[in-house]
Amino acid sequence: MDISKAQQALQEANLPGWLLYSFQGSNPLALEALGLQGRMLSRRFAYLIPARGEPVLIVHAIEKTSFPDLPGQKVVFAGWEQFVGALQTHVAPLERVAMEYHPGGGIPYLSRVDAGTLELLRGMGLEVVSSAEILLRFQTWSPADLASHKRAAAGIEAALEHALGFVRARLETPPSEREVQAEICKVFEARGLVFDHPPMVAYGPNAANPHHSVGESRLQRGQVMLIDLWCREPQGPYADVTWMAGWEVSDEVQQAWQVVRTARDTALEVCRQSLAQGRLPRGFELDRAARRVIEKAGLGAAILHRTGHHLGFGATHGNGTHLDDLETHDTRPLIPGLAFTIEPGVYPGPFGIRSEINVFLHPSGPEVTTGLQSEMEPL
Repeated sequence: MDISKAQQALQEANLPGWLLYSFQGSNPLALEALGLQGRMLSRRFAYLIPARGEPVLIVHAIEKTSFPDLPGQKVVFAGWEQFVGALQTHVAPLERVAMEYHPGGGIPYLSRVDAGTLELLRGMGLEVVSSAEILLRFQTWSPADLASHKRAAAGIEAALEHALGFVRARLETPPSEREVQAEICKVFEARGLVFDHPPMVAYGPNAANPHHSVGESRLQRGQVMLIDLWCREPQGPYADVTWMAGWEVSDEVQQAWQVVRTARDTALEVCRQSLAQGRLPRGFELDRAARRVIEKAGLGAAILHRTGHHLGFGATHGNGTHLDDLETHDTRPLIPGLAFTIEPGVYPGPFGIRSEINVFLHPSGPEVTTGLQSEMEPL
């Protein structure tokens, strides 16, 4: 962890300290920030980063060698009284600390510290505030990360082209969803790209389920085909795209597609304009902008999910700012260096429509790093 970056963020936020706490992997945000993923940690620990001065690691005696060489002093405990005493000695004097917590559980991605531990700290006279905006500094991408993401995005483009060609060549006897999924996976594997779950392929009414499980359904004339696919290089961040195709679909389907496309492009434009005006957009603002378009078109009741999510490393859905004022009220800013999806969708049945692009935020504005679908693919 870059302690100087954390301390700079604390000083800018006028916060005396940041307390990263976890028990048996209960706080993956802390583990990620400290580079502890994959380590066997069965006891609770706390790592205090003060705004100024030396950090302190409070660690159980049997795990004192399980940690990397984190900067600062190490305080070892065995009994619970010693653990509480260490908190009282090193943390309580700060009076105010940031932790992976969000008031009322409003953003569940950030609510990682259990209520009992919060009670313990508050009982010592500590005020606990959310570390939400500090964490964002550690969820941005480097130039190497962006390059890796673009290679994954190129793999997605190749997989889509292959999948669409596969379906078009088989329209006399259309392939099943599972067969198309397998063809996409072949492209990923040939390029050395990995994923946490195989891609989603959904025909017709199955596309009305945003998390459809691929089965043996076969495409019929008049139906849409929704393909949602994501992948990454083994050490890189994800790319994540949803693409729409249709086999002689109705005007109703085409109109819904145009609404979703406009909602997508509206959210992107609001992001661009905010930065041009010198203001960081907030996640909830882009969600509102996209949903307003859909609601105005009379399809508001068919919205089932937020407009977009942060792109992570270990999972497609990261823990940074989401484009969300539906499932949560995400007030976090979109800061330069973050990457996210814009993917509005409507699911009125017997079809569903979603369009998903990836965006990387430069100080100068947003860059769309994936294909920008303008029309539904004809099959």
